[in-house]
Amino acid sequence: MRINYLTAVVGLTTLAACATPLERCISSAQSEVQTLRRAITTAEGNITRGYAIHRSSESYTHYDTCYDKKERPYSCPETRYRTVETPIEVDVQQQRLRLKALRRELPAAEDRARAQAQNCTALHLPNG
Repeated sequence: MRINYLTAVVGLTTLAACATPLERCISSAQSEVQTLRRAITTAEGNITRGYAIHRSSESYTHYDTCYDKKERPYSCPETRYRTVETPIEVDVQQQRLRLKALRRELPAAEDRARAQAQNCTALHLPNG
């Protein structure tokens, strides 16, 4: 099941607005680690497949039936979006080198995230 991109962004934005300062601080501390893990997953997929996948959003018009105040039907256009995936050639050897570098970076990023999360806890919790 695919989640509409806009719905996901609105949902995450709403959740972020509800997060406590401590939760926002820890989430921010984890962002580099999450970015590296996503890049590792992407590189692994590219190596396994032998190609990358480029995703783009394409708009199209969907016609639905709407009703006026007197309950008369009429055709009403609505712009919708779909994700289009296109295979992109990659240099698998380059991807392997990139994956190796990303995996080397990850432990240091995790250490920094842990230290930043401890600072967040000390900053936002009494007797933290």
